[in-house]
Amino acid sequence: MVIGIALLAPAPLAAQAERDELQVTGVGFRGNHAIGSDTLAVSIVTSSSSFLATFFLTRPLHFGRRRTFDETEFRRDVIRLQLLYRQHGYFEARVDTSVRRSSRTVKVTFRIQEGAPIVVDSIAVAGLDSIPVPSRLARSLPLAVGRPFDRSLFAAAADTIAAVLRNRGYPFVEVYRSYAVDNATRLAKVGFDVAPGPHARVGAIVIDTLHRVTPRTVRRSLAVREGDVSNQDALYDSQRSLYQTDLFRFVSVGVAPESTVGGNDSLVRVLVQVREGPHTRFRTGVGYGTIDCFRAQATLSQNNFLGGARQLALAGKLSKLGFGHPTAMGSRNTWCPGLAEDSRFSDTLNYMASITFTQPAVFARRNTITLSGFAERRSEFKAFERIGVGGLVSYGFAVGRDLPFTLTYRLAYGRTRADDATFCVYFDRCEQSSIAQLAGSRRQATLALGMVQSHTDNPVDPTSGHVYSAEASYAGSGIGSQYAFAKFVAEAASYRRLSHRLVLAFRFRAGIVRPGISAVAGGVKFVPPEERFFLGGPTTVRGFGRNEMGPVVYLADSLNQAGAPIGLRTSPLGSNAVALGNVELRLPSPVFSNRFRLAVFLDVGHLWEQRTRGLLPSGLRATPGMGIRMATPLGPMRLDAAYNAYVRQPGPLYVVNTAGGTLDLVNPDYPGPGRSTSFLRRLQLHFSVGQAF
Repeated sequence: MVIGIALLAPAPLAAQAERDELQVTGVGFRGNHAIGSDTLAVSIVTSSSSFLATFFLTRPLHFGRRRTFDETEFRRDVIRLQLLYRQHGYFEARVDTSVRRSSRTVKVTFRIQEGAPIVVDSIAVAGLDSIPVPSRLARSLPLAVGRPFDRSLFAAAADTIAAVLRNRGYPFVEVYRSYAVDNATRLAKVGFDVAPGPHARVGAIVIDTLHRVTPRTVRRSLAVREGDVSNQDALYDSQRSLYQTDLFRFVSVGVAPESTVGGNDSLVRVLVQVREGPHTRFRTGVGYGTIDCFRAQATLSQNNFLGGARQLALAGKLSKLGFGHPTAMGSRNTWCPGLAEDSRFSDTLNYMASITFTQPAVFARRNTITLSGFAERRSEFKAFERIGVGGLVSYGFAVGRDLPFTLTYRLAYGRTRADDATFCVYFDRCEQSSIAQLAGSRRQATLALGMVQSHTDNPVDPTSGHVYSAEASYAGSGIGSQYAFAKFVAEAASYRRLSHRLVLAFRFRAGIVRPGISAVAGGVKFVPPEERFFLGGPTTVRGFGRNEMGPVVYLADSLNQAGAPIGLRTSPLGSNAVALGNVELRLPSPVFSNRFRLAVFLDVGHLWEQRTRGLLPSGLRATPGMGIRMATPLGPMRLDAAYNAYVRQPGPLYVVNTAGGTLDLVNPDYPGPGRSTSFLRRLQLHFSVGQAF
């Protein structure tokens, strides 16, 4: 009996304790200007319960995260906020509280009077008289005269001075900090006393724990050599280069604890510690996309192939699985409804098979040569398909510290199949025999020079930084190509964090391709479809479907008695010049904010067609929209809805003449099928994985 009572007793006691606990339904801040509410919220213990935990329909089901009110921690939060403001230079900040209680819930508000800050009056740096330092050092310090005396920026300024000297040969530098605050005038005098230590060079490089990788291979990846002036950034660069070889699972490059060489403190020892990883790797993955249907890819790579960190990789990729022949399933339109509109170019499986050999450290540490052979079938939605084999050789090199370039020569033999009506537009020749000749296999060679510079905090989902890229390519008979054109594309993207969880992203892309006299089709000027520019889709102008923005051609099987087309299909022609701009505000979701985010965006695009009198604009299009993102291990899963207020793009309408074997132009400016005026039907939905840019 006693045991039974003891076992039953905790249940009502726990229920009573739960009833006594107050659930936090809201935490707010008033009067704060110098420090954002997001920063204040993560600096205290008291936090609000999630939306589902407070919503009256889901609260009884115990959904969401429930936060209870701790009176002791709440009082400490007041002190935490005052200390945080003092850390940022607001010594007179006062924090008051407002608490609204009910029988089960509590909502708290912190009312802040920031007061006037302590301002930096002067910054003095001593100990650098005999050391040449950049004249901009004082301007580069995060702490500035006339700004609030922020303790974290004060410490960061000392670290900045030390980093500059470590990169100039002073690995033992010490920076001592001091400050004096006058509360009456609210001014702070800041001082840094620098003890640089001896100027040092690299006297020896010690490589630890190697097994199958030779020391020579490691040394070729290092950015430091014996005799070099000690440089901390070079050590970081060496560590990054060793990781990029894919030979090691752990790398550490730094000045050794016992750093002096032979008792000479002007010579330091650099210690390289590595732990080797597997040299043979196999990666595989499967996925699904609205345009690709089911897809799969696999890569088998052999690192340190024949020694010297060389790499040999075999790669394969398949897409349109479940829709394209020979993997089509009976219910393919159910599995892949997005491809049902493109039975011409999506009816066959897409594939890519390649073998790639990479030789690193050619003439210089960061220079590489890559040789590759491939076979492919790829299609662009409603536009074209490309089937061919070929190879490429590329030489990667760096200009300066972080400006990588790649020079590539690519030679391929194959054919590009487009809708027959596109050849009528390109060449004004609509006989089936001429079209078959134009669509035959050709040799295409291109010489391209590309550059990419990326400085972002996350390669998959960046929140700050920028990315710049540019590529210029040329094709002509002088390099073995039967096509001739010149092409240039440039892109810039920038990401700015407006607050703790608010990100503003920009992207701009521009490109132009000019045709030359090609050794096909009687020497006419012609740009292959795969080199043209297309807009519309989840990563460009989201108010349009894939490749639906820009010039189009319409093709019908026949006309009915009223003159309306039967069996009408639309083919995008692509353009010779493009300008694309995107702006997107990414913000947290009000529910499940740790998993979901929202986005508001505007996409603007403009295309130009090549005509005999020059480039002819096809119209500027701007489509606003909203979206939701869900965090996944593969990157953000994205659902966007964009509004399209425009009519269909007009274009020439051709009808198949089965008797004459030609295509007949029946309307040079066909308006296309009508677009619904309903708001919901004008929304274009896109589902994909990864940010749009």
